[in-house]
Amino acid sequence: MESVKKRLTEFSLEAHDLYLNQSVPYLEEPPDPLQFYRDWIGPNKPCIIRNAISHWPALSRWTPEYLREKVGSKVISVAVTPNGYADAVSGDRFVMPEERRMSFSSVLDVIEGKVQVSGVLYVQKQCSNLLDELPELTDDVEPHVSWMSAALGKLPDAVNFWLGEASAVTSMHKDHYENLFCVISGEKNFILLPPTDRPFIPYVTRVTCVCQVSISRPFTANVTTVSLRSSTRVTLRRSRGSLWTLWTLTWTGTRSTRELGHCTVA
Repeated sequence: MESVKKRLTEFSLEAHDLYLNQSVPYLEEPPDPLQFYRDWIGPNKPCIIRNAISHWPALSRWTPEYLREKVGSKVISVAVTPNGYADAVSGDRFVMPEERRMSFSSVLDVIEGKVQVSGVLYVQKQCSNLLDELPELTDDVEPHVSWMSAALGKLPDAVNFWLGEASAVTSMHKDHYENLFCVISGEKNFILLPPTDRPFIPYVTRVTCVCQVSISRPFTANVTTVSLRSSTRVTLRRSRGSLWTLWTLTWTGTRSTRELGHCTVA
């Protein structure tokens, strides 16, 4: 077993020496689809593309006032947790957030501090909720990013909308999709670990349950801290209309910071 651990460690180190960057590179403009596939998607290397969405009206339109007027009455799915940790480990359980149906204005009221509730709200439903629940906002963005669709040879399987306050945290996880992520307002902080570091990330199977947020029933998430020299920290802000790539099987943890009415919109 020690021999296997040694080889896995060497594999991780060699991956960083041979092709992984020490920091996430910036591209100054949207790339050629074929070149993008060869240089970034195929090798599973993240990058940030500046000026990729600078023409989107959402960058200037999506204020709390505009969103209230446009979709304030719409009822959407909202994840609610006691402490901001959705899909997190608690003891011997993997705890999923409580899901509520709330009007968009009610969510903004809580995030802006106009109304006090128990728990942390996070609009995070990842089933193309922008198209399904908030189609009124699609005129402010593009339904797909043309050069990415050309590179992959298909349209996106989902177009998602996130709205969360600084307390909303996404636990370390991996996706089986190629992702493009953009911040319309606020700031999103990412911690990345490449797929080659999987052997060093604590990973066990837990019984899944759903939390019920209640003042009388406190909840504590058991958060495992992983310290590896190979982790990369990235901050994605609204400025420059940038897009951030996140490839399949890359391990990611995220946290929002505040701007638009004390929240981040992505």
